[in-house]
Amino acid sequence: MKSLSLLPFCLLAFAAPAFGQDASSSAPADQSGPPVASADAFKIFVETCADISSGDPAAYDRAKDAGWTPNETEDTGPYNKVYSGYRDLPGLGEVDLWGAVYSLPSQRLGYCRVDFSDQNNILDFKDMAGQKGLVGSITAGANSDVYGAWESPDKKVLVIGDRTDGAVELEFNLLLGDKPKS
Repeated sequence: MKSLSLLPFCLLAFAAPAFGQDASSSAPADQSGPPVASADAFKIFVETCADISSGDPAAYDRAKDAGWTPNETEDTGPYNKVYSGYRDLPGLGEVDLWGAVYSLPSQRLGYCRVDFSDQNNILDFKDMAGQKGLVGSITAGANSDVYGAWESPDKKVLVIGDRTDGAVELEFNLLLGDKPKS
């Protein structure tokens, strides 16, 4: 795992650390079986990110039970609750996940980012549609680059993603609503 660094986050004007193996590295993907089906991979990412970034304290245990290995996370203070972990998926290799719940003065925001290499174009971004009700669109770029944006019908889950030069980044924003009263 490489060191944490800050990534720009333009939708809501804050930054989240990126981590994990550089997707452009030549490390081989996990080949312990046939590649994970595209729809199954998106289901894993959507469900895990929605859970990790929901604010539910039991979400971390559910992630571990689902095969995610947590990284050591430093205390981030009273306004951030952070989770980071990784999981190997056949055909994709190591998938890194970083999630947080931000407690602002009047409301909470969930954020999750998934990073991995998809040099073999296993993922079909069309398979994101319908996951937990997400709707959106994708745009093809040069070579096998692809860009997408999706949201839930209630507009409380917002996702943007891309595969550029074989590296996939998916960013989830969950508008969790008013901060619970203490």
